[in-house]
Amino acid sequence: MPGLLRRGIEGPVLVGRVPFGEDDGTADLRAAGAEVIRVPGLCRGLDPTADGRALRFLLGFLRRERPDVVHTHTAKAGALARIAARLARVPMIVHTFHGHHFDAGGASGLSARLAERRLGRITTRAVCLSARQRDDVVVRHRIYPAEKVVVIAPTIDVASFRARATPAAIEALRARHARAGETVLLWLGRHVAVKDPLLLVDAFARAVKSAPSLRLWVAGDGPLRAAVGARVFSLGVGDHVTDFGPVADSAAYVGACDALVLSSRSEGTPISILEAQALSRFVLATSVGGVPDLVPAGGPGVLVPAGDADALARAMASLADRERVPLAAPRGPAASEDPIERLAELYRAGP
Repeated sequence: MPGLLRRGIEGPVLVGRVPFGEDDGTADLRAAGAEVIRVPGLCRGLDPTADGRALRFLLGFLRRERPDVVHTHTAKAGALARIAARLARVPMIVHTFHGHHFDAGGASGLSARLAERRLGRITTRAVCLSARQRDDVVVRHRIYPAEKVVVIAPTIDVASFRARATPAAIEALRARHARAGETVLLWLGRHVAVKDPLLLVDAFARAVKSAPSLRLWVAGDGPLRAAVGARVFSLGVGDHVTDFGPVADSAAYVGACDALVLSSRSEGTPISILEAQALSRFVLATSVGGVPDLVPAGGPGVLVPAGDADALARAMASLADRERVPLAAPRGPAASEDPIERLAELYRAGP
């Protein structure tokens, strides 16, 4: 938002509500100078009454404000806002895919594909976060025609992130939350089904049997957090798992771990991998979405199939007793373009 404002692109951010206990990011948006407007009724999950209220609010707002561009994110909010924008005759409607559910089996995947194809008819341009994700949208699932889709990969401020991962903060975390000689695996994300934290715990429980020097750090919050804690207890691995809950700044946690682990079933371009690579941490992740573009074969990381607890467990165990790597220069794909400028250019180009 600060970057867009500096480029003369103004406008509010319309948001819904997230479940109790989760941070919705609005404080950060306001601190960045953005106007934030809460949409009545906009929440996760299907609720015809609430969804109708959200749609009516969005339609009224867009008809009053008459913006040049509406840019939507996430599945349901993206659907409601694009329908409202179309009815309000907004000239340009942009949608960003973060993850997607097009690969889901049965009726769920079919519904997601059919719904997005219909929405594609009213969407001016779609933004994918990686080349592989664009291939999913254009080639594999034929959701959008190629000319509608652009790739704008996210980046992070590497210098700022590295500066926040101070040696003192890293050593304090290791001293308090890891025993001498332990190999620390960090899982960082929302506790939701698409991130598959329950499979993560199942895999870790198998890995620690053959590699007792492993420790799992779990950072984040979400509706599955209690279930994750219960699974840790039932599998008897509580002595090897530390649950930090939501963390305001991940820099020291990433710097203090030996490897970042992702167990997701769907991803766009995970920021946590960019953060790990900024601090030269090893990456163990599922081969979904744009992850293989960040962790190419033969690179500094290991990819395993999504949903395969045994493969994830074997990969975790292989990291045990690995020599701790000091913080070094960033490794991994470097951003070749400024994503904020790319986005600004997309808006300026118009429909």
